[in-house]
Amino acid sequence: MASSDDLIARGFLPYNDEAPKLRTRYAELHFAERHKSFRFFFPEAPANVLDIGAGVGVDARGFAELGHKVVAAEPADAMRAVAIEDRDHENITWVDDCLPNMDKVKAMGLRFDFALASASFMHLPEDRQAEGFLSIASLMKPEGHVAMSLRHGPVPDGRTMYELSPDDAAKRAAAAGLVLVRHEEKPDRTGRPGVSWSMMVFEKP
Repeated sequence: MASSDDLIARGFLPYNDEAPKLRTRYAELHFAERHKSFRFFFPEAPANVLDIGAGVGVDARGFAELGHKVVAAEPADAMRAVAIEDRDHENITWVDDCLPNMDKVKAMGLRFDFALASASFMHLPEDRQAEGFLSIASLMKPEGHVAMSLRHGPVPDGRTMYELSPDDAAKRAAAAGLVLVRHEEKPDRTGRPGVSWSMMVFEKP
């Protein structure tokens, strides 16, 4: 039987294969139009921002251009290469790292004012989700905010994804010392049948 670590690593493989296609698709929506549910909680610049699952780097670049120092963690090598080629910036540090451990980010010794985990927890099996929340909480400054989008619905062919309900997310976040301060349910932007999103923001007291 595959270990949880093997399952997590296996979940990232399709992103390497699909990087040329995702290079365009993931960049269709400009940063100014993304994450409107979270914008109230964006910190004043300059701040330390952690982008968990940075993908092709749209969000990392957006935060960098606002004047923030960004650590962009992306475990899929091909995706990270695209991000560096297309959206590198002097304010971004690119890291090969992922939930639940975030060991390389932890080793940097930084604490963050804001963390974004957009469509990241869907790659964690249930038995590793609590660990993911603990890792993020350990990286946050007091009064820092963690914004996350949780995907619900059918899993695309060739992908591996796991469900995390907003209720379970709130419980696991609370156990890690994070307080829920915003929760919004939204339909899928591209209209995929059965797909919806939970937009949640947590604060570290």
